[in-house]
Amino acid sequence: MENDCPRVLLYSFGYKYGAPLDAQMIFDLRALPNPFWVVGLCQGNGLDPAVAAYVIENPTGAKMLELLAPLIHFSARVWAEAGKGQFTAALGCTGG
Repeated sequence: MENDCPRVLLYSFGYKYGAPLDAQMIFDLRALPNPFWVVGLCQGNGLDPAVAAYVIENPTGAKMLELLAPLIHFSARVWAEAGKGQFTAALGCTGG
């Protein structure tokens, strides 16, 4: 393979708006702790460092990231080796 780093696009989406149709993989993250129910975080989004930290720094979120990252990386390589373009993974939560 010419390129060791296949192009990967990650989408964050809310199930209440529908899942994206163009993703090669969709992951349901609604079981992770939801910052919407935390005072001070409910108005933020995943781009807010405090919201991201709340999800990723708890044990469940950290383990999910630990497991998903290699799967997405492997899948993107397979996709690229098959001559496909960009690999898209969609990460879904309740609100988006």
